[in-house]
Amino acid sequence: MERIIWMAWRAFWVGLGASVVLIVQALAPLAPKVTVTRAPASSMEAPAPAPAPSPASKSADPILSRNPFDSKTGALTKPAPRS
Repeated sequence: MERIIWMAWRAFWVGLGASVVLIVQALAPLAPKVTVTRAPASSMEAPAPAPAPSPASKSADPILSRNPFDSKTGALTKPAPRS
């Protein structure tokens, strides 16, 4: 008998909670509709191709400035000549 009372009491509170949720949703103002405008398809252009790297621009200087030492061969940068 005690279990039936406990279940009825729990069902009452669950139902009350569900009712409150439904009432709040019914009374809540609706969110304004957001409209998205698209540009006409004719104004869309393909991006410009990336410029091809020239062979002269390939250099190890940026890497050597960060790590001028190799663990097997030693220093990779040449020491300044003594005058």
